[in-house]
Amino acid sequence: MRLFLAPNGYTDRQVEQAERCFHRLTACGHTCAVPRVDSLRFFDGGGGNSFGPGECDLIVSLGGDGSVLRAAQLALQYDKPLLGINSGRLGWLCAMGFDETDEFDSIFADCMLSQRSVLAFEYEGYTFFAVNDVVVGKLSFGGAVDLGVAVGKERPSYLRGDGLIAATPTGSTAYNLSAGGPVLDAKLNAIALTPICPHGCFDRPVVVDDSRVVLVSVRNDSAGLYADGRYIGGLDGALTIRKAAKTLALYVRKERDPLNMTEMERHV
Repeated sequence: MRLFLAPNGYTDRQVEQAERCFHRLTACGHTCAVPRVDSLRFFDGGGGNSFGPGECDLIVSLGGDGSVLRAAQLALQYDKPLLGINSGRLGWLCAMGFDETDEFDSIFADCMLSQRSVLAFEYEGYTFFAVNDVVVGKLSFGGAVDLGVAVGKERPSYLRGDGLIAATPTGSTAYNLSAGGPVLDAKLNAIALTPICPHGCFDRPVVVDDSRVVLVSVRNDSAGLYADGRYIGGLDGALTIRKAAKTLALYVRKERDPLNMTEMERHV
């Protein structure tokens, strides 16, 4: 296969792991490439740059769950499947560990392709995608944010606190869960809306059908807008969050928790 590697190379250890992973997968008979910036960093420009993500069979992230989320942007852009190799901490979204790369082919044959729903929103003329969540939150530690939240054409509810999380079923076990939100079965066509440290006693998480759009409006000053943990920019107006038309094709191990499987999975 033609594998496009998206490594996490912030530390010397991660750079070494990326190089070893590249050579292990090449030794398994695969043709591998990495982004140009990583080719310069890992191989002094002398290797790993023969094709781009649009020409590969599979995008492979190397790192933790954050690396999977970053590589997911490439996978969504080029409509390619994604597999994560965990060299980080939890690695819940990864299909195998770094120490298993010598067995890549046998483990890959025992994986399933899971279609994960994705959220989309428009910001300053661009479309952004989030596999885990979209967050509208306060900008300063000591402050708060006043938000209006409307689902479809319903009257808005008002929320004062640290912000709001809109999470996919995949992201329901991430920041959403830490903030007291519900865990969603990945088979659900749903979005979890979870207030972050709300001031009101009756501001509680809700689950809505993902065929409906969510309108979040900032009612005082400005708020911060985040997608999958990335800061997108300041928000001082309204934001429409919807289910994206595309899905993320993510390879997972068969024995993974069924809460993170979808109806569209198939055996490979």
